[in-house]
Amino acid sequence: MINITSFVFLVEFVLKIISKGFIIGENTYLKDPFNVLDFSIVIFSILTWILEATLGNKNSFTKGFRSLRALRPLRFVRSNESLKIVVNSIFRSLPELFSVTLIVLLFILVFGILGVQLFKG
Repeated sequence: MINITSFVFLVEFVLKIISKGFIIGENTYLKDPFNVLDFSIVIFSILTWILEATLGNKNSFTKGFRSLRALRPLRFVRSNESLKIVVNSIFRSLPELFSVTLIVLLFILVFGILGVQLFKG
């Protein structure tokens, strides 16, 4: 079954490509990072439609693609400038967050090994 919001996003996608162009050019559709996010959401929606039509709704693979619908609210970030600043800062901080996560996992590993050595048997 085709979701109405996905269909509206698909129509918007097609109209923007017709008006701006897709890749080649100065201000084309894929030059804006938020349009790249929109493009990926539309592609995942189309893949979900195809998978539901061929495999059915009960397949876990189809349910996994349906969970990507949670990205749709990110499309509305473009209209609010303060939300756009927050999302951009989160994306810019991801490499540093990855480094901090590795350090925290290292500490958890060390204390896990220490706990097993002290409290085993």
